[in-house]
Amino acid sequence: MTEPQDIQGDDSLDEMDDLDLDAAIGAAENLVGEVDDGLGVDLDQVMNADSGDESLQGGPRRYDFNRPHNISRSFEHTLQAIGEAFAKTGTIDFTSLLRMTTTVEFKGLRQSTFAEYQAELPNPTCVSMVTMAPLKGTSLVYIDLGLCYVFLKKLMGGVADAEDTLREFTEIERGINAGLVSRFTEIFRKATAKRVEIEPGFLGLENNPTYVSGIAEGEMLIVMKFQVCLDTIEGPVELVFPLSAFTPVKDIFDPQDVVDLRNADELREDRRHVLKMIQGADCEVMVQLSEIDTTLEEIVNLKVGDIINLPQGVDAPLKVFIEGQPAWIGEAGRIGQNRAVKLRTKTAKE
Repeated sequence: MTEPQDIQGDDSLDEMDDLDLDAAIGAAENLVGEVDDGLGVDLDQVMNADSGDESLQGGPRRYDFNRPHNISRSFEHTLQAIGEAFAKTGTIDFTSLLRMTTTVEFKGLRQSTFAEYQAELPNPTCVSMVTMAPLKGTSLVYIDLGLCYVFLKKLMGGVADAEDTLREFTEIERGINAGLVSRFTEIFRKATAKRVEIEPGFLGLENNPTYVSGIAEGEMLIVMKFQVCLDTIEGPVELVFPLSAFTPVKDIFDPQDVVDLRNADELREDRRHVLKMIQGADCEVMVQLSEIDTTLEEIVNLKVGDIINLPQGVDAPLKVFIEGQPAWIGEAGRIGQNRAVKLRTKTAKE
């Protein structure tokens, strides 16, 4: 018979736990590499990573809890269809206008707050504030500044070559670019014509991004991105809408399929039950003989036997109220020994 061994103390148990933990860490490091040698995963880098750094093509979407706003698949598909229609219409329109090969390509959607979007804009820039009724509030049209100068040169009969120095517009250039922005909004109107009739309006153009206004700093934006190519020169164009702008036309841009879970016979039976229940409910019917103007003192001094003179005759029509609401015009009469009112005309609802 073997002698029983001594039970290890608490220090020995702690030492065994440490060995097991070291073994687990070693196994993990063999799989993913060490985390403390500067070559592995940096926890701070992971926590502070920008959601825009991750590609969403072919994989799940990252949910940013700092930006909980999201759009439904149907809303996204509607905007994508409009974006593709905008690109096709824009390609044809600008090729005809400029008499040169012009392509407009839809590059997708992204979401951003107004403060973040404003901080990303270059200075100088070309951002126009526009309205898109029935969309609510102010929307933005961003055109790459270098692309603007190529448009300017071509519209004024020059050669469509790149501008060496980017600067703010002169007053004449500002007016021409306002017309260019109106051209883009008109193309957007055509792209949405099958769904809703948009009425674009021009509010103003800014070369300094800090002066862009009309949208709250924390407002969530939907950015429709396009790439415009004029022969060999290309640049981005963006249509920017506050998410709240689509509220008046939500049923058009974000249709929700409503499925009626009950058929027509079941709905008819439901109405029959409801009608049966309310038919037995108590209801107050009041007939008004007349109205008089008096004072509180006269009312207080009223006593049994007093006669109140009414300003209308005995044969005058009477108002009949149901639950306090005027419902009929009646005529006073008698049935046997009881007073009665005969209903003559139904009161029209206001």
